[in-house]
Amino acid sequence: MTDIDPTLARWITAPGEDPQNPLLRASFELSAPPTSARLLVTGLGVFRAFVNGEPYRSTRLDPGLTDARRRVLVCEADVAALLHRGTNVLGIALGRGFHAMTTPNVWRWEQAPWRGPVRAWAHLRIELADGSSHAVTTGSGWRTIPGPISHDSMYEGEVFEGGGVGGGGVGGGGAAGGADPTAWLRGDFDDSSWDEVLVDRPGSGARRGPAAPEPRMQLQVQEPVVVREELTPRVLPREDGPMVLDMGRVIAGWCRYELTGPGPLEFSAVHGEKLREDGRVDADDEHIHAPRFQEDLVRLESAAPRFEPQFSYKGFRYVELEARRGSLDQLEVTGLLAHADLPVASTLTSSDPYLERFDQAMRASLANNMHHVPTDTPMHEKNGWTGDALTGLAAMTASFDLRGMLRKWAADQADGQRPDGSLSVIAPNPDWGYQELSPAPEWTTLLPVLLDEVASEYGEADAVREHGAAATAYLTYELGRRDEDGLISGVLGDYLTPGSPGPAPEDKRLTATLAVAQGLRALAHAIVLLDEADDLPSPGRLREDAGTLEAAVNTVFLDTDRGVYRDPGSTVYRQTSNLLPLARGIVPSGQVDAVLAHLVEDIEARGDHHDCGHIGVRYLLPVLSAHGHGALALRVLANPTAPGWRAWLEAGNSTFMEMWENPRSCSHYFMGTPSTWIHEHVAGLRRGRDGWREFLVAPDPEVPVGRIELTRTTVHGEIDVEVDRDSSTLTVTVPEGTHARVVVPGIEQLLGPGAHAVTW
Repeated sequence: MTDIDPTLARWITAPGEDPQNPLLRASFELSAPPTSARLLVTGLGVFRAFVNGEPYRSTRLDPGLTDARRRVLVCEADVAALLHRGTNVLGIALGRGFHAMTTPNVWRWEQAPWRGPVRAWAHLRIELADGSSHAVTTGSGWRTIPGPISHDSMYEGEVFEGGGVGGGGVGGGGAAGGADPTAWLRGDFDDSSWDEVLVDRPGSGARRGPAAPEPRMQLQVQEPVVVREELTPRVLPREDGPMVLDMGRVIAGWCRYELTGPGPLEFSAVHGEKLREDGRVDADDEHIHAPRFQEDLVRLESAAPRFEPQFSYKGFRYVELEARRGSLDQLEVTGLLAHADLPVASTLTSSDPYLERFDQAMRASLANNMHHVPTDTPMHEKNGWTGDALTGLAAMTASFDLRGMLRKWAADQADGQRPDGSLSVIAPNPDWGYQELSPAPEWTTLLPVLLDEVASEYGEADAVREHGAAATAYLTYELGRRDEDGLISGVLGDYLTPGSPGPAPEDKRLTATLAVAQGLRALAHAIVLLDEADDLPSPGRLREDAGTLEAAVNTVFLDTDRGVYRDPGSTVYRQTSNLLPLARGIVPSGQVDAVLAHLVEDIEARGDHHDCGHIGVRYLLPVLSAHGHGALALRVLANPTAPGWRAWLEAGNSTFMEMWENPRSCSHYFMGTPSTWIHEHVAGLRRGRDGWREFLVAPDPEVPVGRIELTRTTVHGEIDVEVDRDSSTLTVTVPEGTHARVVVPGIEQLLGPGAHAVTW
């Protein structure tokens, strides 16, 4: 993450204690055509930047939330093609985002300790054809006026007043005068009636209030948000009431509204993932304490006939429209799917269409939650819950190239660490999640596991050097919480098991303790991949601590007479309590068969159903395949009745639900982690222990799937695996510089670069 010199420009904002949607503008002259121009620009919270009326780049929702006391991300673009000799304009529009939120909510974003007025920072360096250079920076001389968006909230939505912005000359006139709302971005616009901006002066603050933060400024590394697709909705038939549009699937993004008649038209647009029984959109959210939720209020007129939200996004399938003035017959609506511009890391096809649908649903659920960090729902929260990713990490990196986003997110977690080493269950966080729904090691252990994933998947072990100390401090904090049994407590556990509205019903020390052991082993492995890690603990010591925790789990939870893991003093059987020890390989060798047999017996007694929450569903099918029960694994995955995934997909959903009964969110990825089993056991492709230089191809022969093909892009090149169980053949393409260890019935081979076919 490249550091940027903060003295290249000054932070600027608009007058007022808490300005809403200020427009910031500077015009400048160029004596010759530009040959190159590099724009560095950022804002607190969300900004849009324009050069001569054109967006500086095609991205949206820049720059991504951070703890602004610690770190601010700066966006970069080559804008030479947008500049010309003569008068040019650099314009910036600011929105609140999460940084300056005013919407009351359960996570207290509106009270964040780094909260402050929206502000902007920009430095434009231009090289000209005559050999001279020119710099444009935010500071004195910039002008500002309130923009046409009178309210924006990531939760509530936006209010667009229509009309232009105050000024004279071409496009002049007041906001209510019907002027062109884009006129302020042109060189012939007269901004003499605008206010002077407030300029931060280091050491003294702005002209009012405390000084702007002095965080570390770094180039944005995570993949930016872009519009990926446009959708044409259909109008749902209704006898009366508001018009309801159906996008056909749940998406993250927003709508573009266009006036097709003379107008004016004023309307509300309420967005939601589900419909109520009366056919209206369900836009309830108990966590948001505001009269509106995911609702845009829009005024369109002939001079301003088009609007799409600028500083917020929504999770929705349905849009409920209600005219307050004019007729909706004059309105055209287009759905815009928007998420991080992530390269696709794999493709999957199969003779079993259900496996393809499952894989596609997981990718869609993930994509809808990729907005600068992986979130948990694009509608209800937009929070970076770490526990969702701890179970979903393998599926995430198998679906998309996430190296930039994961590096950014690791920094967010480290930036939010408290002096005692503790971490919040969400990152970034507004000083929430250290006590609320905490402790929860099944969430906060993400940081060391994330560092290991970045080092192993992408070969970027420098992330371990950057944040290894934070991961060590966190694990030390957890080890210090051990009780008299040598176990670590948690309050969430195997979250959202069938029949449970939240935390798991069993003793959560088992999952919490094994999560910390996982983190210790992950950090140990990541340190091995990092050269010169003298300032970090020895891998041997970390593995020793993990072994001590695992032994404590066996002592307290393993009933050696029955061959099951259960709560102390209880005979209640829980699948996840037995799955995790098998998945982690800590079951004593003499007990493995019994523990496995009881697991299989319980699944079959439930009619090939699981009873797992988000942790159990991640490990259930891989454990079954690893122990010769691949056919049962597929029966569980494809079971048509609840609780199960097929019932969701056959009900017409293209994304996964959050919970097994009465789901709140309809685009949640943490229950879709069996996609990892499809990749790693049905297709059989698994990364090697230290990365992709040597990988494994070992399809489970017991899974009754005919053909499956998987391509996977790695740092060494593309791998292609095709398995045809009907003809007992496997083909694999091995990239240069790598080897594939192929394991099929009766055969184990180490294959070098090139295309290979193996028959068993």
